[in-house]
Amino acid sequence: MIAATLNNSANTPLYFPMTNYDLAWFLVQTAARAGAASLTCQMRQRVGAAGAVANLKAAATVITANAVDATLFARGEDFTATYTHVGILITETATQNFAVSSVLLRLRARYKQATLLA
Repeated sequence: MIAATLNNSANTPLYFPMTNYDLAWFLVQTAARAGAASLTCQMRQRVGAAGAVANLKAAATVITANAVDATLFARGEDFTATYTHVGILITETATQNFAVSSVLLRLRARYKQATLLA
């Protein structure tokens, strides 16, 4: 997600393939905001680049006015079998400006073992 200012709105999640990765880790950073502003951050999973979407893990993370950032992560086993991509939905519902950005780190690469030369 590119940095955005949310005001009673949500971002449009970008979805990234998790092929060959076993850990998705979102770093969510916030900037200046009004006192009552809060964000709800929910990881999402998607089938392919444009398929069905569902929440990833049950609980969403809430960032309140006194918090500055949050991390959300999911392991490969957290995904439903048919889902291949991960994204994050960030929503602000208090009608207050809330500047936010998010970075996805895909970790623990898993590649097949190389074939030894004969």
